[in-house]
Amino acid sequence: MKKTTRKAPSQKAKGRGPGLNVSSLVVHGENNYFAIDPKLATFERARFVVIQAPFDKTVTYGGGTGGGPKAIWNASQQVELFDEITGQQPILEHGVCTLKPLDCKCDGAEINRRIHEVARQVVEAGKIPILVGGEHTVSFGAVKACWEKYPELSVLHIDAHSDMRDEYHGQKFNHATAAARINELCPIVQAGIRSREAFEPGHPERPVHCYHAFQYRDSGPWQDEAVSRLTRNVYLTVDVDGFDPSVFPATGTPEPGGLSWYTGLDLIERACKARNVVGFDIVEVAPVKGSHQTEFAAARLMGRIIAFIAGYCLQGKSAV
Repeated sequence: MKKTTRKAPSQKAKGRGPGLNVSSLVVHGENNYFAIDPKLATFERARFVVIQAPFDKTVTYGGGTGGGPKAIWNASQQVELFDEITGQQPILEHGVCTLKPLDCKCDGAEINRRIHEVARQVVEAGKIPILVGGEHTVSFGAVKACWEKYPELSVLHIDAHSDMRDEYHGQKFNHATAAARINELCPIVQAGIRSREAFEPGHPERPVHCYHAFQYRDSGPWQDEAVSRLTRNVYLTVDVDGFDPSVFPATGTPEPGGLSWYTGLDLIERACKARNVVGFDIVEVAPVKGSHQTEFAAARLMGRIIAFIAGYCLQGKSAV
């Protein structure tokens, strides 16, 4: 596989612009994810940093993803901090810093530039970024920051849709092009897919391995095979519609079928056991008035992924 050359950012690209310094974005006091002690939520103390991007500009069916981060934050206040699978309290042990929502009054290219700048500061400080969307358009900026930091990065992509169109509705940065933009940087392993184009070549030097939901609906050897196709360092992107709608009903395009809660967790846990997960995102939560199921499941998923990363990827690594 031909290695992609990483170019140093230009002086213009280095400019953070207003509101993009992490120090100015940190939420102080008790209004942080998971309602933890503010002492555990400082940027200096925390190993995990939440970047909120309530971007909702390119959706073409159900809207409302701009309300996702706030709804997930609110649900996280009710999540128990003991993780029963790992038997640990990783959120308390490692800390989670919350950043204020980014200004998303812009197009897809610009929001990814803003996310990239913030995520770059996070990864340069040795932290693990957690990007909370918003629509799937936002993932590229965080992936790019991790790709610049960690060699041989690959992406584990859980989604109902392949998102491999080169452009959609005349846009290169669109919810339907998220994986295509990522594939310009990294190889991708996809799971839960059940809606795609007939021909999706991907980048000729960076393969896309797709595990369709109709073939791989339960836990099994396919998950180990999927993980084996990932490189040492991995970014995890989770569009919640990759799971069955019974788990995440409130999303823009809830395709029938999909990964069950435990099948999805099993895949993520296997990836964390075998690889080094350096960042992740949860996107496409579109809250529905009167129901909290989807945002609570997303908050639980965030806590569970933190537990897997802490239990398997951070073992033996000193706290910041």
